[in-house]
Amino acid sequence: MFKYATTFKILSTFLIGGILLSLSTTNSYATLATFSEYDYGYGPIASINNDWVLAGHWMGYYDPENLTDSGFHATFDMVMKNGSAPHMHQITNTTISDVKMNGTDEIIQGTITISMKDGPVSNVPTTWTTYNNNTLAIEIDPSLINNHFGETPIYGLALTPEKEMKTMTSMMEDTKFMDEWIPLMMQNVMSNLQLGAGNSTSMPPMNMSMNESPVSNNGTLLPIQ
Repeated sequence: MFKYATTFKILSTFLIGGILLSLSTTNSYATLATFSEYDYGYGPIASINNDWVLAGHWMGYYDPENLTDSGFHATFDMVMKNGSAPHMHQITNTTISDVKMNGTDEIIQGTITISMKDGPVSNVPTTWTTYNNNTLAIEIDPSLINNHFGETPIYGLALTPEKEMKTMTSMMEDTKFMDEWIPLMMQNVMSNLQLGAGNSTSMPPMNMSMNESPVSNNGTLLPIQ
């Protein structure tokens, strides 16, 4: 379909490999695997809470010898199953007060600040539980946020560079898909680069959502920073 499909495939392979390599060798958030003196974790938010779908990303770290040296951040969208009432939440300003193990499960307790429609709510007691190094459950005290997330935790996946490499390898084995997808992805990247350079004649990106203004908690569009 595209004249430069082979070139695109080579470039994208190096791009993907470079990203995964940087995760595993520099600023990695490898789940529950000690890197230097810190424990790290990261992954997607992938949760259904009653009639709401939550999707986004999380990452965190702590020093086992000094829990004041810690942090957790999550940004995720929340929308009803029928596609209505979309909005976004952020978890910031985390403090960790206790970490303990229960078999292969790690339980972390602390407080967070979470963005809500009427403004951020601070010092909200929160428990993070990582189950068998694979899943994360975020339990936020519902009494301080009007039970906004219901009675069930917010769930996510705990990833590692090794897990992501396995997924990427499986995807790249689908040669028909890769022959189509890689040129489209690279065309999109190049179009965005051209748009950023002020080229008004470049093709519009495939995924316009990357260039749309983010939505605030009350549903209004925010200016792109």
